[in-house]
Amino acid sequence: MSAIEFDAVQVLLPSISKKRCTVARAALVDGETLAVVGDRFNCSRQAVNTLVNIFCDGLTRFHAAQRVMNADELVPPGWERATLMAPSQLMNKFRAEINELENTN
Repeated sequence: MSAIEFDAVQVLLPSISKKRCTVARAALVDGETLAVVGDRFNCSRQAVNTLVNIFCDGLTRFHAAQRVMNADELVPPGWERATLMAPSQLMNKFRAEINELENTN
């Protein structure tokens, strides 16, 4: 999970304490194993796994909400949805660049 995704999901989970969020971040964003995170924060691997599942479920719900907001299109990481007003010739160049980026990924 990216740091930005984690931060977005964290906002949706206000009942999770700061410490528990730090534990989840260590596993999900920093890539530490459940056992290492458990040892570092003095909790069981199972407790860490429970937090990971809570945040993963939150991310799934966040993506579902994004799809609704974006007419069933999930915005890829590093991309933004925007409304632009520009001269047609510039828009054509911009669309061509976007198509090129999409084809290289």
